[in-house]
Order: sequence, then structure tokens, then C-alpha cells
Amino acid sequence: MQAIRQCFYPGKFHAQHQRAGTQVVAIDGALRLTYRDPALDWLLNVTSPIAVDIEEGGCHVLPYDTFVEIEAVGFSAVNGLVSVPGRRSAVIAVIGKGIAWFESHVRANGQRSAKRKIQG
Repeated sequence: MQAIRQCFYPGKFHAQHQRAGTQVVAIDGALRLTYRDPALDWLLNVTSPIAVDIEEGGCHVLPYDTFVEIEAVGFSAVNGLVSVPGRRSAVIAVIGKGIAWFESHVRANGQRSAKRKIQG
């Protein structure tokens, strides 16, 4: 995970697209997160956004990839920590490469065994 420490100011929104599993931690004050379920984006005027207040020392994990607005609650600036998870596709790619290597290794051993039977 990559953790980024940021300062959030009252009355100013920090808006950014975040991946599922992103953790937002309020370090020295309260933060408010506002986001929508991306599956319902096409119903902008019908569905209300999700608003989550994080108290000082609290944490919230985003359940899905979404566009999130973060703002300080109160009258003073709030330090926060945004921890973005590593790319899932990188892990899946490594697993896929491992499986491909294993299959090629088994296939090569099978071909060597077949040649030995023919020659033997």
C-alpha cells in the first residue's frame, strides 16, 4: 500500500478517483467522505451520495472503485492519511505468469519423456 499524508481544509473539497480498498484515516480532526456507488452513476438525480464522517483517529475503507470527495469537518485544517492498495492486476499477472511457467515446464517434461520412450 502506498500511504499519502495530506492536509484537508474546511470548505475545500479534495476530489479524486480512488480504487476499492483505499483507506482514509483522520489523524488530527474529523473528515467527511462523499461518494456514490459507481453502479448507480447513471441515476445521478435519483440516488443520493454516501456520506461518511470519520472521527479523529478513525478509518474508512472504500468498498469499490469510485470518485470520492474529502473535506475537513469543523473550522481548522485536518491532517489525513490516504492509503491506496497496490494494483490488483499486478498480482493477477504474477499468478498468471507462474501458471504459464508451470504448464510449459510440465509440457517440456512430457515431451522429453516421450522422446526417451521412442529412442529407448
